[in-house]
Amino acid sequence: MSRPQPVPGRFAEEAELAALPRLRMEDPFPFVCAGCGDCCRARRDIVLSGLDLYRLARRLRLPPAAVAEAFCRETTGLLPGLCLKPSRRTGNCPFLEASACTVHEARPLACALYPLGQAIDLDTGLVEYYIQPPLCGVRVEEWDGVRTLRTCLQDSGVLERAGADAFWARSCARLTDRLTALQDSPQLPAVRRRVFQALYLDYDFRDEFAPQFRDNLARLDALLDRLAK
Repeated sequence: MSRPQPVPGRFAEEAELAALPRLRMEDPFPFVCAGCGDCCRARRDIVLSGLDLYRLARRLRLPPAAVAEAFCRETTGLLPGLCLKPSRRTGNCPFLEASACTVHEARPLACALYPLGQAIDLDTGLVEYYIQPPLCGVRVEEWDGVRTLRTCLQDSGVLERAGADAFWARSCARLTDRLTALQDSPQLPAVRRRVFQALYLDYDFRDEFAPQFRDNLARLDALLDRLAK
């Protein structure tokens, strides 16, 4: 059976596709990455979760703290976070070489989703997806019919981690609420540092992420409970 052929032109130039607010799993989504690397150039907004950093650490065989020091910068805000730090040499993603990602199998969620965005209901954990510009790539039809959103998410590895990403988002929202209650406390800077370590650094890449994350959250809750008394 012959491989599907890309349709010339950039993906989703049609106004009706670009205007979709949310996509259902079985909606047509004939997007395939064209390999141009444009989504990796001059970007300073790739936010990482703890799972993203852990996956990079496992791929590079380095402790999360070493990966964060070499390739990331801390974000501002009450809840500490991380972004990828552009290469000093190129101004692009530090993992971009020519037009290829050197950590593709461990790329962050924002990269795996592109050109999609993800919305997570913090009450229910329901995950929804939407198209975000710019709409790059090419249109490619499936061998046996129309390529769907589900196919795209499966191919990019997003679906297999969706539950973990939803749990991360809900946990971070809860921690933000707890830190908000400590905004006037002189202990807040030290607590933020401890939260940062628990969210991003206190992991052994040789062990699974989820149990370590839950243990870290339990220790954080115990600390925050003591401070709240």
